Amino acid sequence: MTKLYKNIAEKPYLLMDRGLRNVFLWLIFVCSCTSTHAQKDTDSLVFRGFLDYAIKEKITEKETGYRIISIAQFFLEKPYVASTLETDGPEHLQVNLREFDCTTFVETVLALHNVLKETNPDFDTYKRMLTSIRYRNGIIIGYPSRLHYTTDWLLDNQRKGFITLVQPSCSSDTLNLNLNFMSTHPSYYPALKNNPANIEEMSKIEASLSQQTLHYIPKEDLTGKSPDIHNGDMIAITTSIKGLDFSHLGFAFCNHDTINLLHASSSSKKVIISIQSLKEYLSAIDKHTGIVIARPR
Repeated sequence: MTKLYKNIAEKPYLLMDRGLRNVFLWLIFVCSCTSTHAQKDTDSLVFRGFLDYAIKEKITEKETGYRIISIAQFFLEKPYVASTLETDGPEHLQVNLREFDCTTFVETVLALHNVLKETNPDFDTYKRMLTSIRYRNGIIIGYPSRLHYTTDWLLDNQRKGFITLVQPSCSSDTLNLNLNFMSTHPSYYPALKNNPANIEEMSKIEASLSQQTLHYIPKEDLTGKSPDIHNGDMIAITTSIKGLDFSHLGFAFCNHDTINLLHASSSSKKVIISIQSLKEYLSAIDKHTGIVIARPR
């Protein structure tokens, strides 16, 4: 297909006269804006629905771990969508209470957990809380200010008082961090692919994070019911993928003598409580090497 015919096939408005073309493009713009506003309205409605749910379930009266699980269960069956934050254009806060990847699911639950501590929780408060959790020092200053690596996310949110990293009693192992995945795979990330300055900045962040120390439990040391893991704890799963630190996030769902994972599942394409125990889940995937435990405050 020639370039001319290919352009016409993809952009039929090229055949219109200038007046009709302008009207057509204006309608596309209006529909796009309407869609964006509709999504924002939908998210605010979901937020209000969550507040009603929180009152009905008396979530604020529960202990922290059970509060986290109750909040997370509100989103059961919501669809999994990968890389929801990796879009082109200037970095800005993206709010999406309709679909999740594993990281945005954890961030959403933690943000709502903290919103419920407020005297008069509202949607703007939620957005401010999400910004505080998602960005380094809670400030948006371009793409590199987002806490892309889980190591960065964990350490920064511990400093801000949102979580506490749990040093396991059953293991003294520490992660050997050698982070470089983002800077060596910029084509996976639109904001890196199109901006070499961001690659340079991410490379500096990776070098700094690679000097940090995190304690973890190797998956072979996990028992069916680890005393170090409490209901509602964040479970960050370490990985053998070169240049990365973690490959998945979720919450511990303690069920009698087993621990399951409540998470946005890429294989199930939705938010679920895994049927497998956490130990079985880790054992079934070779690239999973162990876990780091983070306890919401």
